[in-house]
Amino acid sequence: MNHLPEVASGALTAPLTQSFLLASAISTQILTSLFLGLFSIGHLPPAKNSSPPVVGIVGGIGSGKSSVVRSITDIPLTVIDADRAGHKLLKDPKIKNALVDEFGESILTNLEIDRALLADRVFGPDEAHSQSLAVLNQILHPVIRKEIHRQIRNARHSAAVILDAALLLEGGWADDCDAIIFIDTPLSLRQQRVRVNRGWSAEELSRREARQWNLEKKRNAADFVVENSSTPAKSAEEMKKILGRIIHSS
Repeated sequence: MNHLPEVASGALTAPLTQSFLLASAISTQILTSLFLGLFSIGHLPPAKNSSPPVVGIVGGIGSGKSSVVRSITDIPLTVIDADRAGHKLLKDPKIKNALVDEFGESILTNLEIDRALLADRVFGPDEAHSQSLAVLNQILHPVIRKEIHRQIRNARHSAAVILDAALLLEGGWADDCDAIIFIDTPLSLRQQRVRVNRGWSAEELSRREARQWNLEKKRNAADFVVENSSTPAKSAEEMKKILGRIIHSS
């Protein structure tokens, strides 16, 4: 999208054409997201065929995206947490067994897949790491894609589908959403949130965000912006107005 976003107002983009990522690009984004605790899932169904509309929400780490959406209780929304969906799939016996068969029991902690241990096997500078990454993607990508598509199909009675995925833009599938909303939260507030909720220092937040698009690039890629620097109620009210425009325009 080559346009500037609007703050709580603005015209929606014209219907977007369907696009597909190269398999190698999908592989890198899915696995990078997984081991950052952030899930990327590949392309969603084309926006022009989606009913209800699919709305992606983006922002910096600790921006409060999920909190703003949870504050909206009077619009029937289906919220898809891509990160949570991916983590749940790692507990699926078939997936877990396939991973153990491939990488051995050394990737387990208390009989569950340990993402940090698995990451050590697939991310690194040598050819063995690259080969392991390719194998891991062959196991995970089809089930991740299938699960998110299932959730979207099951949301047909909702007014809108909210896709909450930290690497939504980096994954290359934002074009398949009907609209993108950027949650704009001051750095000081985000640092406070991740310190309290995740135990991260300001340096850790900066290190993790360095693996994502910078905030200016995310904001410029969005159709709308919600300012999240005051009260949750005010931010939720802005979000409701934007969602109303999207829903009524779909």
